[in-house]
Amino acid sequence: MTPRLGLAVLGLLFFCGAGSALAQPARALDAIDLLRQAQTAAKTSNYQGTFAHQRNGQMRAFRITHRYVDGDEFERLEVLDNSPKEYLRHNDRVQCLIPERQLVVSERQQQERFPALFMTALDTIETYYDLTVSDKLSRVAGRACHRVSIVPRDEHRSRYELCLDQKTGLLLEAQMRDDDGSVLEHIAFHQLQVGKKIEDQALEPSWNTQGWQVIERTQRSVDLRASGWLYREPPGYRRVAELERQFGDGRRVNQLVLTDGLATISIFIEPYQQGLSHEHIGGASRMGAVNLYGKQHGDYWVMVAGEVPATTVKQLAQSVVRTGALHQR
Repeated sequence: MTPRLGLAVLGLLFFCGAGSALAQPARALDAIDLLRQAQTAAKTSNYQGTFAHQRNGQMRAFRITHRYVDGDEFERLEVLDNSPKEYLRHNDRVQCLIPERQLVVSERQQQERFPALFMTALDTIETYYDLTVSDKLSRVAGRACHRVSIVPRDEHRSRYELCLDQKTGLLLEAQMRDDDGSVLEHIAFHQLQVGKKIEDQALEPSWNTQGWQVIERTQRSVDLRASGWLYREPPGYRRVAELERQFGDGRRVNQLVLTDGLATISIFIEPYQQGLSHEHIGGASRMGAVNLYGKQHGDYWVMVAGEVPATTVKQLAQSVVRTGALHQR
């Protein structure tokens, strides 16, 4: 799923005088504490709102409803433009509802999604990023928020600009930028309510799915190194998942996920098949903030994709080789 959002130019900039709350300095805040609070709020708060996500010059709008009760997360994400579609989530189980095809696709997903952000604990993030909090409050979706800049210390990461709700800590806005400061992706709430009771009806799908086709995408854990695949992680990235994913057309794809806690890179490996679409995206390519690099390695196709600089993706892809199977670790 890939949302989008554009910047609006607001008039009447000087209508509200110097006494506005936005001109007041924020108290001294620790960036790590703010980020931890944002991650907790994304998972353990009740909230409803609309947000937009801009990428590749396109924008998509969404409505999200999130409920937390007794340790469980429930979420409904509605696509508000293009073809209608909804995502229903209970913890890591996600169902994608496609009414045009009367189809439900179900699978387990481990990645985080807006307004959650971090895949691992934040203990080492300051090793690889410089974090700063603005001394002035900003405003997103009518709510005061703290601006946090996350600037990489090396060439293997991108820059992030976040705005975290002053009252709840929830992430309201996120931008990813390249080396020259250009915005690669921008996602932000336009309207948001936090802390109100979420009724069961608000989490129910828009359509009666009785009789729809259900596809269960299965996955199992694998050990790529034990089967002979070797690679060289960029500095600061570590493996958080290795799995084999089976698709409805019978394809089986191995996926390895690396993260530094914020940025994520995936290595996809599958048997090479003549005529598949992935054959035509060899070498480097880009989709918004995601850089990709594909190559054929013997009888296999290797694709590396990540929200990191193109050189990092290319170096990782070129480091992937296959030798003889190793002993189990």
